[in-house]
This record gives sequence, structure tokens and C-alpha cells, in this order.
Amino acid sequence: MFWRVAIKPGRPVAMGVLRGAAFVGLPGNPVAVFVTFARVVRPLLLRLAGANPEALVALPVKSAFAYKKKKGRREYVRVSLTRSADGSYEAHKHPQDGAGVISSLTATDGLAELDDDGNGCGAGQMIGFLPYSLLSG
Repeated sequence: MFWRVAIKPGRPVAMGVLRGAAFVGLPGNPVAVFVTFARVVRPLLLRLAGANPEALVALPVKSAFAYKKKKGRREYVRVSLTRSADGSYEAHKHPQDGAGVISSLTATDGLAELDDDGNGCGAGQMIGFLPYSLLSG
């Protein structure tokens, strides 16, 4: 069906049908596997089970970091939330962002979702936040 998706981490994912059964080939790094499973595989499994999964809506939070990315690719950045003086939430990027750094998942609250249309985000900009509880269902 397809090979590779424009997401990071998680680009080298494959999905298809082999002898009448659906299969998914996941990337090799733990963070890439988590992101790919949450955004690609989980909705597939829900559909195969007869459910009609609702689209996940990212919660708006203020970015406390600057991040550059390639246009045309959706990126997921592991972040922790803190409450600012005005009561709003700020997302802080984990200092290590390699796809093999599993502690970046356990030490954060969720993923900042940076749309494929943009080049990243700047500090103080509103971004989308997906808590792990929402991603894992």
C-alpha cells in the first residue's frame, strides 16, 4: 500500500496486504515505533476492529523552544508541560531528541505536533500538543 510517510520520527514505515492479511513494518528506533504506532497503526487496528476512530485534535499550548524542520514533513517533538504565571501551559522540548532515546518518552508529557506546512516553531508561538494519554487511547 505504501512505504515511507512524511513524519519524523517514524518515516520508514510500510503498510500493505500479504496473502489477504494486513501488515505493518515499523521503524527500528523506539521513539519512531511509538509515534508511528500511535499515528498510523492504532487507527488501522481500530478500523479493522470495526471502530470509526475520531481524528485526534491537538491541544493549543505555547512553545517555550525554537525548532526548525523541513517543510512538507510533520514532526513530533517530545515535550514536557509547565504552567506559566498567567495560567497557560508552555511546552518545553526534551534536551535529547534522537529516535533511539527512550527516556525522552518517559520523561515528557506528550508530543508537540508541528504541521507539515511550516518550517518549525519559535519560542512563544502556539503549537499543537498531544498528551500520551490521548495517543495511547
